[in-house]
Amino acid sequence: MENGFWPRYCSEDIEWLIPKDFKNELEKQEEDNFWETLTKELIKYNINSIAYPMSCFCDIPLSKITAHTDFYGGFGLGMTKEWGIRKGLNPIFYLSDNSIIPNLIRNFILKNIPADAINLLISRELSPNIVLRLMKFLKPLRGKMKVNGKEVTKNFDEECEWRYVPTSDENNLFPNFLPNFLANNEELQDSNIVTKKVASLNFEPSDIKYIFVPEDSNIPTIINKINIIFTDYPEHERLLLLSKVISLDTIRKDF
Repeated sequence: MENGFWPRYCSEDIEWLIPKDFKNELEKQEEDNFWETLTKELIKYNINSIAYPMSCFCDIPLSKITAHTDFYGGFGLGMTKEWGIRKGLNPIFYLSDNSIIPNLIRNFILKNIPADAINLLISRELSPNIVLRLMKFLKPLRGKMKVNGKEVTKNFDEECEWRYVPTSDENNLFPNFLPNFLANNEELQDSNIVTKKVASLNFEPSDIKYIFVPEDSNIPTIINKINIIFTDYPEHERLLLLSKVISLDTIRKDF
């Protein structure tokens, strides 16, 4: 709460971009077109994800919050939607394998990405063009993600996700994206430190609707934290903020 929401580099699965059945057909082709060349390059360099700096939020009702916190953790903030819209957050777009949307996106990429895109990606010379900007807000209905170092499969659309994805086009203080096969831990940590300093998403106490803690026993600790962090705010604002603390145990029982 003290420094706002910190946009960290999160790995986004891009395997949906090239269907498995398309990969299987590659060996039968005698000549390579753009997509076949691109796919072979993706396979060659094991490019299956790209990391973008982001803060993620879920637009889900309070009655369903425990399913989310059981997966991601028991502490959290519930923000007003007005705050999210004001700060430039946007809902992401979920892709269904059998819909026409993935093919429309592939055709769009075909027209807008350079033929040597993979080499440019490897050399870090690929500019953050409209394709890469768009992909920040695309996600398959179902896919893989890492939780505590382990890869799990998840139905992403259940999260109704909104994203804040900062850019550094003007000042170049941090990378707009990191190809995961190139980024090492040190580079990732250094980039995250920069986004914390220059791109954190701030808020006021009035922007908070709920403060979630796992159990009632955690409430006194959070109250002490709030009194310390917001000590310079008027007392009535701090008291109002304290009234928004609620435990997930209470939600499970009462909602």
